[in-house]
Amino acid sequence: MANYKKLAKPYHDKAINALKVFVSKKSVYDKGSVEEGAPYGKGVKSALDYIAKLGKDYGFKVDTCDGYVTELSVGEEGPIIGVYAHGDVVPATGKWSTKDPFQAEIVGEGKEAKMIARGTSDDKGPALASLYAIKALKDNGLIKGYRVRLCVGGDEERGSSCLKYYFDTLKKEPCALGFTPDADFPLIYAEKGMVKGTYLKKNVDLSPIIAMDGGSVPNAVNDKLMVTLPLDEGFIKAFAEAKIDGEIRKETGFMIALFRGKTAHASTPELGDNAAIKAFGFLGAYYKNDFLVNLAKVLSDCHGDSFGGGKESKVFGQSTFSYGIVSYESAKHEIKISVDYRYGENAQPKEALDALGKAANMKVECAGLVEPLFNDPKSTLVSTLMKSYRHSTHKFFDKPMAIGGGTYAKEAKNCVAYGSAFKGHPGDIHSPDEYIYIEDYLKQIAIYADAIDALGKAAQK
Repeated sequence: MANYKKLAKPYHDKAINALKVFVSKKSVYDKGSVEEGAPYGKGVKSALDYIAKLGKDYGFKVDTCDGYVTELSVGEEGPIIGVYAHGDVVPATGKWSTKDPFQAEIVGEGKEAKMIARGTSDDKGPALASLYAIKALKDNGLIKGYRVRLCVGGDEERGSSCLKYYFDTLKKEPCALGFTPDADFPLIYAEKGMVKGTYLKKNVDLSPIIAMDGGSVPNAVNDKLMVTLPLDEGFIKAFAEAKIDGEIRKETGFMIALFRGKTAHASTPELGDNAAIKAFGFLGAYYKNDFLVNLAKVLSDCHGDSFGGGKESKVFGQSTFSYGIVSYESAKHEIKISVDYRYGENAQPKEALDALGKAANMKVECAGLVEPLFNDPKSTLVSTLMKSYRHSTHKFFDKPMAIGGGTYAKEAKNCVAYGSAFKGHPGDIHSPDEYIYIEDYLKQIAIYADAIDALGKAAQK
């Protein structure tokens, strides 16, 4: 068996420098710059183009897939081993300790050295670790009897339309075995079900509120809500007395109240502090608006127990409800709130959403459901990756997990989430000061080289 740590070492410096460049690509979806060949905007295109450039420089076969996915291929025959990572990122909201969230800064020394920037852990670092793992295998002539495809998509954070296009429109061949490096080690064998394009909506006059606007993406807890109001010294006094985390800016004839919270991934909303819910509670109490008072109460239960939408699964634990983007325009008298609902195999999602709408006194719009994912822990895919993980890390007692997050494993057949975060090093994804430990990043190259080679051999049996 090859010494994958030794094989990976020559690529360490290149991998660090490449990640610095990759995170500098502001690959946030930008509707304003969408065009042919750039379906998610110029920023995402620049990130996928960078992967394409690395692929060409390193001798991979490259397919840019109309700007939806950059596919790097190696190997001429045999079963396909697929690696599915993403190059898009969520907006860099909140207060960062660095000057620019899209310029990598390395802080600390030795084992404590880490790179801070948006995308370091989710998912640009893992994507590059996979790329250099494949390069190490290719350069050492170890890809024999199987093919490898690294697919870096551009729309994972908004629902994975990139892989849908890759498989459904381009009719790309599914892998025999594969993984996505976009969760936690050792391995994710099951993922909660999720909703797509889901919103609470209501036509309601919230006077004297003029407008509300906040949140960055549907799959993150709302960390900031801006509320436009008539100038009111009584409100300013009450705001200060309540010690609201935020501020008020006076303008001519009106004011803008900023409510701050703490973002978190929508799969773990209990780790965040939703700014919109705090705002609804305060505004409802101050203006004696029963609708907003009730809304704050209903949405504050992130597990849905208060309105009958909660459900606990032996595999997944409790269901979760997260609320990200909020808007209200007085001219339209419409309030709209995005809903990220995640549930186990025993939940009734339609009934749960109906209960949420009834409790909130709002209409629920849902574009569709993504069913829970379950892989047999004894399957060839899971057992091969677990054996590889234990061989690479000597962590013999770690067990595969079920999570609330949703990954490309739901879009790619014969695939599970495998890493890249180690226990105790979550990377603070979707939060300010997202990071990756340099030592972890370099370890991932060897771990993924071992895993890809092991899957390649297993797929041939």
